[in-house]
Amino acid sequence: MTKWTLGYRYPIALTISLAPALTPMMVQAAPFEAPPATGILDSLCYDYVPKIEKPASDQDANAQPVEVDADRLEAKQGGTAVYEGDVKVRQGVRKFDSDYAQLDQKSRDVIAIGNIYYNDGQVTVTSDKTLKSNLDTKNSELEEGKYQVHGSPVRGFAKRVVMTNNNQNITMEGAQYTTCPPGQEVWTLKAGSIDIDQKEVFGEAWNASLWLYDYPVFYFPYINFPIKDERKTGLLYPGYKQSSSNGMDITQPFYWNIAPNYDATITSRFMDKRGLMEQVEFRYMPDPAHAGILYFENLADDKQYSPSNPSLAGLSDGHRYLMNVRHGSALMDGSLRFGIDYTQVRDKDYNYFNDFSPQVGTQVDSQLQQSFTAGYYQHNWNLTSEVRRYQILSPYALLPHEMLPRIDYNYYQQGKWFDLAWNSELTKFGYDSGSATTQQAGERYTATRLHLAPTLTVPLVDAPGYYLTSQYKLMFTSYNQEVPKDLVSQDRSRFTDADSKQLTLKDGTITRTLPSFRLKGGVNFDRPLDWYDGKGTQTLEPEFQYLYIPYKNQDEIGIYDTTTTRQDYYSLFSDRRFAGLDRISDANRITVGLTSRVYDNVGDERLRLAVAQAFEVTPPKVRLYPSNPESTNARSLLSFEGDARITDEWFAHAGTQYDTSEWNFTAGNGAVEYRTGKLTTQLNYRYIQDGNLDYRYPTNPALAEDLSQVGLVMMAPIADQWQMYGGYYRDIKQDVNIDRKIGVKYDSCCWSINMSLEWHNQPDNVTLRPTSEQVIGLQFEMKGLGSVGTGGRSVTLDTELLPYVRPFNLKGQQ
Repeated sequence: MTKWTLGYRYPIALTISLAPALTPMMVQAAPFEAPPATGILDSLCYDYVPKIEKPASDQDANAQPVEVDADRLEAKQGGTAVYEGDVKVRQGVRKFDSDYAQLDQKSRDVIAIGNIYYNDGQVTVTSDKTLKSNLDTKNSELEEGKYQVHGSPVRGFAKRVVMTNNNQNITMEGAQYTTCPPGQEVWTLKAGSIDIDQKEVFGEAWNASLWLYDYPVFYFPYINFPIKDERKTGLLYPGYKQSSSNGMDITQPFYWNIAPNYDATITSRFMDKRGLMEQVEFRYMPDPAHAGILYFENLADDKQYSPSNPSLAGLSDGHRYLMNVRHGSALMDGSLRFGIDYTQVRDKDYNYFNDFSPQVGTQVDSQLQQSFTAGYYQHNWNLTSEVRRYQILSPYALLPHEMLPRIDYNYYQQGKWFDLAWNSELTKFGYDSGSATTQQAGERYTATRLHLAPTLTVPLVDAPGYYLTSQYKLMFTSYNQEVPKDLVSQDRSRFTDADSKQLTLKDGTITRTLPSFRLKGGVNFDRPLDWYDGKGTQTLEPEFQYLYIPYKNQDEIGIYDTTTTRQDYYSLFSDRRFAGLDRISDANRITVGLTSRVYDNVGDERLRLAVAQAFEVTPPKVRLYPSNPESTNARSLLSFEGDARITDEWFAHAGTQYDTSEWNFTAGNGAVEYRTGKLTTQLNYRYIQDGNLDYRYPTNPALAEDLSQVGLVMMAPIADQWQMYGGYYRDIKQDVNIDRKIGVKYDSCCWSINMSLEWHNQPDNVTLRPTSEQVIGLQFEMKGLGSVGTGGRSVTLDTELLPYVRPFNLKGQQ
């Protein structure tokens, strides 16, 4: 029998990866990303592409000595030298070979014939014809030459090549341009002339035609094409998709590179069932401490609008628009920070996001958030403020309370044997009565809230393998509350006591003072395992918590920013039953939990199982609303979480909440995933009992049914260059398909085509009856020239309604 020993506790690692664009951005600053890149492509496809060579020193290449070697040298009158047979000329990184070369010593003109090879570290040129060049000016002229740009797949052929300005400028006549490897020329751009400036981002071509294999498919009087992954003013490639609600959907963006730290993208979006929409995005970053994005889109007259269309019934005409502002600033070395995240659509345009899917804005439960933040941050204290407003995207939603503003002051001090914290908040809650919906009559209650919470944490035992910590908190809250006489009916019903039938909300000043005591401890045992070459380790980590908060009736206080938290393993060890400050639940509770982990021979976590349950010494009496029944459960839901990395390819997750009083499952989720190479497939399931769905449709109980959804997503290679991907989600309780998507992509070294078809249930915030939507996407991409169609360069397992999620949170997982 293996003996358990005390060991160190293994923390769960949470890693956040930030990838800034031009420079590090401040908090809430919008990222200043580059537009779609041209693509320096897969090195396996382009292993033949030479790397850029730079001089070994800072000395001018023209000042380097010239070395010449040949089988035979002949000097002629007039200072002309003739080299024949395997002629090799070297000057620094420059290399020049030919069969025959003639050098005029006075003019420094060179004429070379046969098997010409030129390489200056930036471009390689070859020809069997004639090269004329000058060793001083470096201007050159070549007949029937092939060229290959270094560090880039750009290559081609020209009947005549002229190189000037120390070979930075290349002009080609009768030219061909492609990024395909030799022998795989799927697409070629043929032009009367092509100009390439290697200091610039784009090349230019006149009288050009695009060829697929041996067939011309498009003619361009003029076109510019990318030669580097940088920004330049010009047309971006259009996007295309076909959907049931919008019909043919074509976007044509124009990119304006105003300055290195300012740019704009102006897009025309034509939807044949809607009309023409204009979209403008302006990005700015005057310095790294200040950056932001201004975005606006406008549809002057939606063809779908009519007074009889219930989805747009709130509008008086077909004019629809959206504006978005995101800004972040940091002053005083980042100590003082400001942020704006503001999004607005036309008033009562409830379905704007459903119809047009803009990639901006923060939505929470059909509420469009508008936030202004400011804060001052120091090592052990901070002072922050926020003004938060909402625009309602549902005619049935109750107007939320807005923070006008909220001011927080937080202080932290760590001593030798204690931790001290002071958390305080002052918030004014109001609402915009001018935006009240037609479904809402009456006024809402408002208040100014002051909350103070000094906290003392004292570690009683802190040793390797076990710990015991005590925490003491005093919570003081004061409300200056105003309750109108013509209270909104929903508020009146929620705050009417079930027994007395009296309104419990109180007008005036209300104070609440509650102490809190928490004792939390745990032990960590570990033992060796025979798994993983005999070097595996298993832990057993029991932990417990005792929480005491006395009861105080709080039915007189309104609900401003508080809701019931969803229970899981970790929330059982919290000291809060409600999210927010309007309700602080009484507690006389003991929580016990047990976690077991398995680590392999390199320290990666392979298995984690955790189970916990709370036992009420006294059932809590505090309710979210007075109309809610009091809790009579002596035990919480039994919560279980499990993650496993079964092999390097197989992963599994399971989580569930089980009601041990009613003997039924109230919620659960699970996933099994297989990943190897380019193959990824996941089968997932989630279940939520209808009693936990009230937050989704608070005014439409008919839609609150058990959520029982199964999903399957897959991305799989079906040939060397073919890839299939898709997703399928179905609610087996309601017997409806939620989202279905299938796609296939062919991806070669220099071109790709991506086709997708998706069916999903598009929500309607007015009728509450989702409609079946079908979307067809097509993307054809010529790598190094651009793409036509929708979507990005890589396929995704996200569907329109549900994102792909890897729920496996194991330490050390790759």
